[in-house]
Amino acid sequence: MRAYRECVSARIDPVRLDVLLAAILFVLAEVQAVLSDGSIAHRAALAAACGLVTVSVAVRRRWPTTVGFGVQGFLVAVHWTLSLPAGPVTIAWFSALYALAVWTSPRWFVVGLAFFTVTNLGPDLVRPGANGGHAVGAFTLGGIVVMILARRIIGDREERLRIAERERDVAAREAVIEERARIARELHDVIAHHVSMMVVQAGAERRVLAAGQESTREVLGLIEHIGRDALTEMRRLVGMLRGDHGEGLAPQPGVDDVPTLVAQMREAGLPVQLRVDGERAPLPVGIDLSAYRIVQEGLTNALKHAGSATAAVHLRYGPDSLEIEITDGGGPGRPQVAGSGHGLVGIRERVAMYGGAFDAGHRPEGGFAIRVLLPVR
Repeated sequence: MRAYRECVSARIDPVRLDVLLAAILFVLAEVQAVLSDGSIAHRAALAAACGLVTVSVAVRRRWPTTVGFGVQGFLVAVHWTLSLPAGPVTIAWFSALYALAVWTSPRWFVVGLAFFTVTNLGPDLVRPGANGGHAVGAFTLGGIVVMILARRIIGDREERLRIAERERDVAAREAVIEERARIARELHDVIAHHVSMMVVQAGAERRVLAAGQESTREVLGLIEHIGRDALTEMRRLVGMLRGDHGEGLAPQPGVDDVPTLVAQMREAGLPVQLRVDGERAPLPVGIDLSAYRIVQEGLTNALKHAGSATAAVHLRYGPDSLEIEITDGGGPGRPQVAGSGHGLVGIRERVAMYGGAFDAGHRPEGGFAIRVLLPVR
């Protein structure tokens, strides 16, 4: 059984994408600087300046204010001496302005707009016509408009995405907490049933003891008393865990009930095949209940997402383990990421509780598979 590995989205990490973009721009800018006209000293200075500007793209998300101000100020400072060529440097410059517009605080954004305006128009204010006159003024005005629109549209969208991501994280944590509470309620029902049996048997044995066995009678009476106290506290705890769910006490299912579950799924419209290998051995009550719930969650997922496909349940009894495999043939509604539903959260929690192994994901031949290994000793 493979260890559990959670499938992740194929989307490229934005930070890595920035690093990749910076590397490409750096190489192109250095080649452009080396092939440019001028002395060796001029080309070396050009290469250093181009390299500094393009490398800033790699850290623009981490330090958007520093990169935005730094690149804008640096380009204005070297404009009069090096006259950096367009191309990679221009892309890096726009990337820095994008970071300044979208990822900075409102206060620094306003300061950044003022800095952008002053550094672009400043030379013309000191010496009219020195920096391009009306063309630079139009470019500056256009740049301000674009930066404001980018902050309004893209910045708001990214903020909504961040909020949605936080909400998904909260929902996932709530699902885990809810599932753990559900597991605890079920296991407390099982434990309460066994403690009740112990109390009943101790009481019955105490009543049929012959005379002269007072010490044994006292021990059995103590066991009965402690057991009843434990049941009282158990009922209080179970009542707290149940909360407003309104769940009543009921016999908990086990692996022996899986054929009935499979029949119910068939009636619900999901063709299911059941296969059992190995010698059937008594299972601990918790393992028995968890195995049933795992099959139940797996088939429910298949019923929801696999469309008209078929499903299969394979149980393998080993000397010290129980392996469970639930597969389906796939369907158009099947989610693309394992773990996207709360059903798999419950399976993962049950498996982790017993130190087992869990693997879920898409099969190469199509469909979805859930594989679980539960140790029984």
